[in-house]
Amino acid sequence: MNIQVTKLREVMELLKPAVPKKSTLKVTAYIRLGEGKAIATDLESMVIADLPEATEAMLLPFVQIAEMLKYVPGNEVLKVEAEGKMLKLSWPDGNASYPTESVADFPVLPDMPVKAEGLVDGDTLMPALEAALAYAATDTARPVLSGVTLVLGNPIEVASGDGFRMSHQVLGLSFPLEVKIIIPAHAVAILEHVFAKTPRTPPSTADSLIKVITAKRQLHMALFGDNKVRLDFGTSASVVVNLIAGEPPAWLQLIPKGEPVLQSQVFAPQLEAAAKRVRTIAKDGSGIVRLEFAGGKLKVSAKGDDQEISATMDALNTQGEPGRTALDQKYLIGYLSGKQGIVIFSKYTDIGPVVFQYQNSPRVLIMPMAVQWGDETPPAAATVEPTAETTAETPEVEPGEETEPVEEENTGEEEPVTTE
Repeated sequence: MNIQVTKLREVMELLKPAVPKKSTLKVTAYIRLGEGKAIATDLESMVIADLPEATEAMLLPFVQIAEMLKYVPGNEVLKVEAEGKMLKLSWPDGNASYPTESVADFPVLPDMPVKAEGLVDGDTLMPALEAALAYAATDTARPVLSGVTLVLGNPIEVASGDGFRMSHQVLGLSFPLEVKIIIPAHAVAILEHVFAKTPRTPPSTADSLIKVITAKRQLHMALFGDNKVRLDFGTSASVVVNLIAGEPPAWLQLIPKGEPVLQSQVFAPQLEAAAKRVRTIAKDGSGIVRLEFAGGKLKVSAKGDDQEISATMDALNTQGEPGRTALDQKYLIGYLSGKQGIVIFSKYTDIGPVVFQYQNSPRVLIMPMAVQWGDETPPAAATVEPTAETTAETPEVEPGEETEPVEEENTGEEEPVTTE
């Protein structure tokens, strides 16, 4: 195989997220070339890149060759040959050799029947997956929470949650089959990487540069086999994902219904600054930030170890005041980070989730913390076996689980109200 160094670098950069840093299967540390393709897999996801130069089947040790290519001029033509268990590379002023593995040992993707397929707008889908990823659980104790749920059909919805927070967004897209799938978190990151690295394919009907630039980037999506999805990024690359098995949570049951008892508009950077101002003391008080709305103002405060701090800011168009709630400071600051405009804050019940909405981004729900305000004891979280009619007044992460009641206490210590 003869290939320009720059071209091989680009292909290896595209495949990089799918090459595991550690794996029980040694061969996954290699990328497979052959049949005009370059392939990498971590056994959860597979990235397939178009590479016409790859006419001979061989395996390239990813880390070693990626490091070597950093120091070879990009305009040089690299000759790559496989001879038995050795891989030999040469260019005008140098050469290298590395041990390789048998091509037959590399995982292959068998032919499987396609259940459904269609085109989706990647410029809408990919940002939605990325936004939801921040709210997925980071541990694998509950696998269905460790990925992003894609509700296919008309419309397509994207949701994720970790038991304390939830993200939900309805997209103006459709898919020919109504089904819920869960994409693993790492696979979402791979999809984002490939989407960013592959070129935008101009529509064949575009007759001007403006139409080429503004055209929606269509991705081909196919569900196949028992539990796989494939996304084709034009003709240059594809990603195949093994989906997380199991039924995703009934996300829509968690979204509050009816009118909020408290709603206000706040300037996100101002609220973020106030939350950061009080977070040091909040960390000494179970990480709790208190929010109190009254008189068109929002008081942000925290207590801990005989310390107390507060900051007051303007609130816009507040309805239902006076009102108050308490949130985990990490979740609040994490949500506000990077937002520059107005955020709508809504509260529906004392024990139900607080809802945040910012422009066209996902609606985010954060469970409140139970605190003593001085004039009352903390509310007890209801213990409920949810049904199909369950609403946000009895929030649960997964149907069939029960919340633990929060005991009333007079010690001043604060405990979170969660759905775990």
